[in-house]
Amino acid sequence: MPRVYDNWERLVRATLKQEQLRSAGQGPERSGSGIAGAVPPSLVRTTNIDAILQAADEIQADDPNVARILCEQAYSMAQNLDPNSGGRGVLQFKTGLMSVIKQKLAKRDGAPIDRNRDIEHLWEFYQRYKRRHRVDDIQREEQKWRESGTFSTANLGELELRSLEMKKIFSTLRALVDVMEALCKDADPRGVGKPIMEELRRIKKVGELTPYNIVPLESPSLTNAIGVFPEVS
Repeated sequence: MPRVYDNWERLVRATLKQEQLRSAGQGPERSGSGIAGAVPPSLVRTTNIDAILQAADEIQADDPNVARILCEQAYSMAQNLDPNSGGRGVLQFKTGLMSVIKQKLAKRDGAPIDRNRDIEHLWEFYQRYKRRHRVDDIQREEQKWRESGTFSTANLGELELRSLEMKKIFSTLRALVDVMEALCKDADPRGVGKPIMEELRRIKKVGELTPYNIVPLESPSLTNAIGVFPEVS
């Protein structure tokens, strides 16, 4: 057991050190490693805690407060799923995640946190994130491409890069939506709760934010183009 704790403490220290380097602009690009890659299998099988933590890592530089909200929600999910920490590695994971959360809080230099406004901050960030990445516009453009079927090998590389980029963006959006859905239950239905519920209903109705590939399965200009994409090879 001491060896397990030692290994976990080293992981937490490495994660926090990477976070400090990234904040200073000296660290590498974020990936699925660190705390997001250390979620115990028992939690991954039944939740998307790993995706939420990965999204928190992705948006840390943009909005540390929203990243903190996502981390705290991930911790609450882990606690609700396994309150006694009986699963293998769950106790160590909770301890490490709490250390990361405390590190994020410490960066606020004592600034107060009004958790009653967390859902508002999350909703505002969600809207900004969609606008910044032109999600609605790109979806309309890709729908036109699908319907026209005008694909060729000349723009396949561009489409592949866009597909990978959109998968990453959509993964972050899905995590934001999941956390909003969990938190909006206590939101004022006459206030921020109303637009959030409307957005959640719209997403479920149209099936938005589901994984997809830009290039259609059948294209007259490119034979079996979908097979060229590495994620489906």
